[in-house]
Formats: sequence, structure tokens, C-alpha cells
Amino acid sequence: MIVVERLRWRERWADWLAAAAIVSVAFALAGLVWRIAGHAGTGAITVPSAARTRAVIVDTGPALAWAPFGSPTAADATSPTAIQAVLKGVVFARPAELSISFVSIGNEAAKPFKVGDALAGAQVTEIRRDRIILNNGGRLEYLAFPDPFGQATPTPGQAAPAPNFTVQPSAAPAAAPPPPSAQTVLSRLNATPVAGGYAIGANPPPGMRAGDVIQSVNGAALTDPSAVNAAIASAAASGQAQVTILRDGKPNTVSIPIR
Repeated sequence: MIVVERLRWRERWADWLAAAAIVSVAFALAGLVWRIAGHAGTGAITVPSAARTRAVIVDTGPALAWAPFGSPTAADATSPTAIQAVLKGVVFARPAELSISFVSIGNEAAKPFKVGDALAGAQVTEIRRDRIILNNGGRLEYLAFPDPFGQATPTPGQAAPAPNFTVQPSAAPAAAPPPPSAQTVLSRLNATPVAGGYAIGANPPPGMRAGDVIQSVNGAALTDPSAVNAAIASAAASGQAQVTILRDGKPNTVSIPIR
């Protein structure tokens, strides 16, 4: 008898659970039919229309601060600066925050300047391969590498002045000095041959450090002496060379004047 009673109670509990599940499903279906019939807002908590139609404001300031399309005002720097300073070297890198320029103000030694630093009353706004852009009292100016041949640096967007080939009758034409060889340039940099290039020794020029390894000059690897001599001769015409160095296992490009 006891076993039979237990079985009956189990059957009753199963019936009650099935009935509860049927009731729950019935309520869910009733709510679904009520919403399909278009009465979802009746007796329900709804969000006010003003809150649902509120415009979403997206702050684009941080994105524009990255200047994804370039600086819109850097090209306006068409005037050379009147600041008594000389651009000695540039470490051009990406991103731009890692770039460093080395500028000598007056008779002082060259010092490093990054984007945003103050320079003789102006502010460095951009560092390029061959010049830096300064904001001098709201006017954009540029400071370029000095011309090793003594000619004025042309303004961006304008053609360079035509050279004067007039020869005075009483003066004999002067022979153009031969371009420096690769060995001469490496000697000025106090570089010694190592595996993969030439290592910079003590007293490095601006933009370089002792231990930097020069890998190429204007894209010509130092493993080919003839290609390096041609690159040095080509760089002498522009007054500067793009030197690729290996520093702490990472390549960097440095602009140095060829004098």
C-alpha cells in the first residue's frame, strides 16, 4: 500500500507541473497575440517619443586630431623664417611624434626639438625630411637645411632660381669640386665597418648616436661601394642625404647635410 500511495503522489506532482507549464505557455502566447494585434502600448511601460527620437551626437574631435587627411595648413608655410637659427639634422619617423629636429640657435650648439616644442619664440608644428614648419605668432614659416653652395633655399611651390652662368672676361672659370666619396663621408661620421654596415663611433653628428649602424645612403646599401659613391654624388647636388641607420634593432631614416 505504501508503494502504491507514493506512485500516486508522484503522478499528481507530474500532472501539476504539466499544468503549470501549459498555463505559462498560454500566457506567453496571449501576450504575443496581443502585441501582433497592435495593442503593445496598452497597459505597458513605454519610452517617451522624445527620448526615442533624441539625436545621437558623435564627438569627431579626437578623430580629427589625428589629422587622417594631413595638415590643412602646413602647405601655407611658404616663407622662410627670420629666426636666426640653423637646421643641423632631422630624424624623420612615423608616427610624427617620434621625429626629432636638431637646430642651432645663434651661436649655441644644436639642440633637439620635437613637434610642439618652443623654438626662439615660435612653435614647431611639423618636422619633414628637409625642413621644419614653425608657427611664429600665428604665421606659418619654414626652416630648411642650409644650401651648401650658398644659394637661397627655394620657397615650396616655386621654381628654383636659374643659375647664373655668366663668366667675367678677366676671371677663369672655377672647376667644380669633385663630390665627396663614400669613404670621406664615413670618415666624417667616424664610422667603422661592422656586420651589415658601418657603426658610428664617438662624437656622432646631430641625429645620430654612438653605436648606430649605417645600412644605406639614399637607398644604396653599403655593401656595394660603387652604388654608395653614386648615391653620395647624387646627394651632393641636393646638399643632403637620406641615411638609414639601425638603432636598437629598429631602422630609422636620418637626413644629414653633405658638405
